[in-house]
Amino acid sequence: MMLPYQMKSKNFWCFSLFLVFFTPQFTHALKESVVGRLEVSASLEGRYDSRVFGVSSQAYDASKNSTSPLIASDELESEDDFILTFTPAVHLTKKLSWFTVGGSAGVQMARYVKNEDKSYVVPVTTLTVDFDESLKKRLSSNAKIRFSATFDLGQHVDTSVIEQDLVSYTYFDLGLNVRYNHSPKFGLGAGTSYSLRNYQTGNVSERPYRDFSTLPLYASAFYIYSEKLDFYTQYGFSKTRGTGTTTANLTDSSSHSISFGANGDFTPKLNGNAQAGYTVVNFDNPNNPNQGNLTLGVGLDWRLNNKSSFGLDLDRSFSPSGQGLSMFSTMAKLHASHRLTQDVTATAHLSYGVVEYTYANIPKIPLKDSSSLNQFGMGFGLNKTLSDHFNVSGGYDYSYSDRDTDSFGRHVIRAQIMGRF
Repeated sequence: MMLPYQMKSKNFWCFSLFLVFFTPQFTHALKESVVGRLEVSASLEGRYDSRVFGVSSQAYDASKNSTSPLIASDELESEDDFILTFTPAVHLTKKLSWFTVGGSAGVQMARYVKNEDKSYVVPVTTLTVDFDESLKKRLSSNAKIRFSATFDLGQHVDTSVIEQDLVSYTYFDLGLNVRYNHSPKFGLGAGTSYSLRNYQTGNVSERPYRDFSTLPLYASAFYIYSEKLDFYTQYGFSKTRGTGTTTANLTDSSSHSISFGANGDFTPKLNGNAQAGYTVVNFDNPNNPNQGNLTLGVGLDWRLNNKSSFGLDLDRSFSPSGQGLSMFSTMAKLHASHRLTQDVTATAHLSYGVVEYTYANIPKIPLKDSSSLNQFGMGFGLNKTLSDHFNVSGGYDYSYSDRDTDSFGRHVIRAQIMGRF
């Protein structure tokens, strides 16, 4: 099924090489201008994915032989693929009297070698407004008032084992955050964001996709323990609404959460954020009871020395799906980084996740629906700095997914060259 920016271009490589060679010629003229500092970047990546649709061979074969109008089985050529991606972009940074404005605009072009109908060209855009470097500093900054805003509009295409599909949607994200430090030891914060997803028809899912929007609001109170560490409590409210189909679903919902946490430098070598709380989700569906559970959010980095560091990411939260179901996931990832030489860095990670699916009160679809997913992952990579403007990277990732209907392994091998001028 065609993506909105589908690409079957015979000139893919010609255009990519043209930009790679042409970019350095004019980039120095762009560095400084009356509108701010302009930079140009480009990345070229090759990737092999053994499960490009995020499902097992059994589920893929069922989709390929399906007569469902929601699946374009004639476009399913192979369950694995080689993907070539080229992403050129222009970046702008402008410092005003109070604010710093930053943004980027570009395109991402992807060529699927085997599943040619899945190739695409999509826009890549970002915009940020930052007062007093709020996006970079710790929450306990001495600034009296801090403000930041983010804006993002584009197209997202990616393999999602959790969604069990090659997912494609147009997105619009807008976020606003403000903080007021009332005294050296007490502060208040508030924020909101708006997220809209407009889904294209699925590739292997027999459930219809439903566009939805999410509007969260939060209010926080901070105890400023030191200039580098905050303790806080936060209340959050979020409302999700879907459009389109009237089929029974769990997209329409609202949630309430309360959490406690700390953010900043815990020790000279350990920094990050850690929070724990409780979230209740109310579904606008009389046949499905409300759900509540312990939620967590942890992102910690421990710098062992100048060459080595370790990190822990932990997320336990509810999330909606464009397929009209609800997911509660617990994801943990342990990652390490070590600088082998002055210009070569090695990385490695281990991950484990559990996803629990809740469906609306409608019949399940054989081979497609699972009540749970257990996933183990591991990977490693290398990054080499070639010069002030270029670096190359590569790596290998493996994951094993175990559902109550099937299980499968996934291999991803990638290599990339990036330049910024």
